[in-house]
Amino acid sequence: MRTLGLLATLVLVCSVCAIAQDAETIDHVTEDNVIVLQNGQAYQSEDATSLTWLPSEDVLILDDDRIVNKDEDETVDATSTVAPDDNAEDDGIPTATPDDDADDDDGGNL
Repeated sequence: MRTLGLLATLVLVCSVCAIAQDAETIDHVTEDNVIVLQNGQAYQSEDATSLTWLPSEDVLILDDDRIVNKDEDETVDATSTVAPDDNAEDDGIPTATPDDDADDDDGGNL
């Protein structure tokens, strides 16, 4: 009977340890809720909780598509994605849309 109790405890402990995790540090979180880590990995979350996470906070990346912020004691669902290019939106070249020219004195003609 004692062996059965020990075996049950061992199975329970091993099942908890089965979820692999990697400890990482946040580099930044984008406005689109992409969590970019200092190692270059990125994760997309639909949970607005992670929008409040700060650079240099420590997180655990779990194999079950969750990220745990150890500093804030918060967990969000997240999927691996490509880190956004910081220069893609602001390349220094202004862009115009048809609505931008509608208010000009030239009647919307360029």
